[in-house]
Amino acid sequence: MSQQPAPVSIPTYDTDYCAWAQAQAAALRRLRPAGLDWSNLVEELDDMSRSEQRALESHLAVLMAHLLKWKYQPRKRTLSWETSIENSRDEIDELLKRSPSLRAKLAESLLVAYRRARRVAGTEMKLSKPAREARLPAPCEWSQEQVCDPDFWPD
Repeated sequence: MSQQPAPVSIPTYDTDYCAWAQAQAAALRRLRPAGLDWSNLVEELDDMSRSEQRALESHLAVLMAHLLKWKYQPRKRTLSWETSIENSRDEIDELLKRSPSLRAKLAESLLVAYRRARRVAGTEMKLSKPAREARLPAPCEWSQEQVCDPDFWPD
């Protein structure tokens, strides 16, 4: 008796947008029915998936910039920083729910976002580049769990 291969689980648009876009692009590359603008169609689907990762990096950068300022300028803390931190965490959470496959790219996205966050925080703190390099840690001092944890606030 021959065994049939296990069915391949294809992500749906509703369960994982990012993985769905990647799977659709891969399927279109294999099938290539006549009458479709293949190169542009596949490129657009790939871009849809990449835009989700860019959105994740953008929200992480805003979040970590405010976490840095929260920790390293405690006397200047504002309600707008607090709101920005909470809103960024909500956006990240919603993005990861919409595209769970992005969790596999979270560590990579944190690295990219932290470089930007450090630069932005330093500028907003009115630190020169040498002062920023000396005062703000590289690499990020927080784990991805801490960054995304709504109860984490750096001292």
